[in-house]
Amino acid sequence: MMTKRNKILITTTMIIGAVVVLVVAGILFRSPSHSQRMSQRTTLAVNHSTTPVLFVHGWGAGLRSQMPLARKAIREGYAQKGLVVYVGPSGQIQMYGRLPAHPKKSSEILVKFPNAYVGEYKEAAALHKILILLKRHYHMTQYNAIGHSMGAYALTFQAEKYGNSNQLPRLNKLALIAGPFDGILNRHKWDQPLSGKLSRLWDDYPGQNRLLANGQPKIKHPEYRVLMRNRYRFPRQAKILNIFGQVNDGSDSDGTISVPSALSLGSILKKQVASYKVRGFSGQLAKHANLETKNTRVQETIMKFLWG
Repeated sequence: MMTKRNKILITTTMIIGAVVVLVVAGILFRSPSHSQRMSQRTTLAVNHSTTPVLFVHGWGAGLRSQMPLARKAIREGYAQKGLVVYVGPSGQIQMYGRLPAHPKKSSEILVKFPNAYVGEYKEAAALHKILILLKRHYHMTQYNAIGHSMGAYALTFQAEKYGNSNQLPRLNKLALIAGPFDGILNRHKWDQPLSGKLSRLWDDYPGQNRLLANGQPKIKHPEYRVLMRNRYRFPRQAKILNIFGQVNDGSDSDGTISVPSALSLGSILKKQVASYKVRGFSGQLAKHANLETKNTRVQETIMKFLWG
């Protein structure tokens, strides 16, 4: 039974988290400057899609990692402010903002996990609840999504497990950045768990794995086998853009996710979906964290995929 002390702690955590989300959301969705508005007039998207876009961050990240792309899409006329979704410590979901009844652009929906180290399966479970609520309360019928790192895996797993449910909006386009579909490099980072189920995700090593002629990885880690086993459930109408990084340091990786791990998704979903594209980026801006936050070429590629 939950004690009075625990109830107070959870309530306090939710209040603090909500305040942080509102402050960050205010920064993210602030009005563009005059120069930004002038730029927006000359770069409006040719495809005036109004499909909402879900942003899902990865391990150890949060709203700040989503800001560069989210703000750029708003600034250039592709999207508009929408919701910030806060997932509480016990799985509670709170939504801040609004989704217009008659949008002229795509509404952005940013998901924030207060514990950024919950793992991909708990993220997927929360995403499922969020999507149900979005359809039930906002009558959202379809959506696009952008996932980075573990968020990419969570979106993929969620779509496989629940994607065809009538309770959910229909998945349209999915942009995945540096997804750990067959392992994460064991780099002994400070935030890497050393015990428990999540520690088993860091089971890849530089140069250890490679893709075979059939596109499947030579070493099939458990997380890959899960996706391969459930691939037939993935929504067939979906279009996927799979982005990976290569830092050219001999590790055949972006520093965190190996190229074979990221590209192994092709052998799982390429024949299951309406469209499957791959884009690779190299150099310092192709480092794992930089791909989403600092690499403008990646951002432009995603915007073209979603709105071009």
